[in-house]
This record gives sequence, structure tokens and C-alpha cells, in this order.
Amino acid sequence: MLDSPVLDKGGSPAAALEAAFRQIAATRMAGVSLLNPALAVEAVGFRPWREDWVGVLITPWFMSLICLPGADSAYASRSSGGKQDLALPSGDYEFLSAHEDALGHYLSSSLFSPLFEFPDMARAREVATAVLEEVFKPAPPEGMDAKLEQPLSRRDFLGALWR
Repeated sequence: MLDSPVLDKGGSPAAALEAAFRQIAATRMAGVSLLNPALAVEAVGFRPWREDWVGVLITPWFMSLICLPGADSAYASRSSGGKQDLALPSGDYEFLSAHEDALGHYLSSSLFSPLFEFPDMARAREVATAVLEEVFKPAPPEGMDAKLEQPLSRRDFLGALWR
């Protein structure tokens, strides 16, 4: 079970996640050259998944798939940077364990960093929504795997969503 002061209160953690990362943007990240000034902090599409909440977090410096584990989560608390697989409808994804005092432990899978190629929040939000649609799309039934002639790298997959 992960410690999560946000999820212990129930309901979507999106507002608390945004507040925590707006604070980080205003303090630890202030003045850092990796920031895209056209972007802001926004939690996109957070939805319950098993005992957890999964969505995309957009910040001026990264976009990541985030899992905020609930009180009854099957995922064990690990030190920041530890790797952990998370099974989502479309398959298994590798996440890194992280911790913020305002949030507790959570899991993060980087999608883009830095975000200079995003001209505005509308485009970033569009890509985040497309990522979530793909991640929550059920995998093909066993024995019905759709095979690509050449496997797509994560960069190619995300690039296709970007285009």
C-alpha cells in the first residue's frame, strides 16, 4: 500500500496534483531553461483504474503518464527512481516511482521532455488525450495480435500521436 494523502480523501486527485506541480513550477523550476513558457500545469483525463487513478500530467517541462495509487493499491511503495510495471488495458508500461510531500508516492512514465515542440496548451492537451485513448484501448484478444511489419519504438509511437 502506498501512502497517498491526496487519495485518502477520495475523489479525483487532479486538483491536488496540479496544485503540487504549480508549486514546484513556482519554486524549484523557476527560471530553469527547460520550461516552455507557452505551457502550464494541467492534469488531463484522470480516471479510476483498479484501485488507482491514471491520467497525464502536463507541465512546462514534461508530459508524463501518472498513476496515483489509492489506499488499497497493489503497488508497493519504493524509493524514488525505482522501476515498476503497471498493467493498463493496452498492455504493461514501465513507470518510475516518485514522491512529493503533498502527494505521497506516485508512479510516472515520461512521454515528452522537454516540451519545446508544443506551441500551446491546446496542442499539448490534444496529445495527452490521444495518449490516454491509446493506453486505455483494450489489447487485442489473445491469438489476434496485430503485428507490425517493424515494431514501433516509444519515440515513433509518440511521434505518430504528435503528428
